[in-house]
Amino acid sequence: MLDRNKLISHLYDEHEQFLGRHIIDKLEMVLERKGIENTNFLNPYESELALGVINQVSDINYLIDGGYQGAERKRISIFPDYLFMDSIENQVSILKISGNFKFQQITHRDFLGALMSLGIKREMIGDILILDDFTQVIIALELEDFIQLKLNRVHQIPVEVKKIRRDDLVEAQENTREINATVASMRLDAVASAGFGDSRSKISRDIKGEKVKLNWKMISNPASRVEIEDMISIRGRGRVKVKSINGKSHRGRIKLSLLRYT
Repeated sequence: MLDRNKLISHLYDEHEQFLGRHIIDKLEMVLERKGIENTNFLNPYESELALGVINQVSDINYLIDGGYQGAERKRISIFPDYLFMDSIENQVSILKISGNFKFQQITHRDFLGALMSLGIKREMIGDILILDDFTQVIIALELEDFIQLKLNRVHQIPVEVKKIRRDDLVEAQENTREINATVASMRLDAVASAGFGDSRSKISRDIKGEKVKLNWKMISNPASRVEIEDMISIRGRGRVKVKSINGKSHRGRIKLSLLRYT
């Protein structure tokens, strides 16, 4: 048996420890059964936590996969280290969802909602790539047939769903706009206020209400420090990335370039 307390001693909050225990369960099954175990889709923060646990255990190897090179959400396949990595089958599938989307703007939330309305949990869905005429969804391999059979509408628009090869995936260009702003400090509430266009007091309430993530981790302290390349997200509002710090204004405020993802 693995020393659970030791493996997750570096994890502090409840979410981190829950994920750590889940990964340990997978590791113990691999060591006992000499087979392959797969995680759900993990965001970059969760993937880092998971690998921090996996890399402490000997005789184990892993493959991390999100369906394409630039994927944000990924699954981890865990297996004995004597198995060749080339022999591990991909555990994600890519589905192309086509429909008449020309006359109604369909959002990421619409596609996610349509999938979850089928009873599919969020952690079984990877990235959703929206293009002009179709959308590609990365999903857990075991749900491939179910979704093709059951998903027939997105926001009342009839759709056709079919599996595509990785080579046929078209990477979507994310829509962003650059925001130039000045802030008094690199506190999370100050930077998020500049990026999302809300008052600092409202952003502070959202942070304390656990609606804000910094680098995919829930943060409840408005004074948390933000760095270049950090990603801030607010539930239901999208994301803002810190692109650069451009010196100081004549009043001593920090000049920032931010990218707002729309």
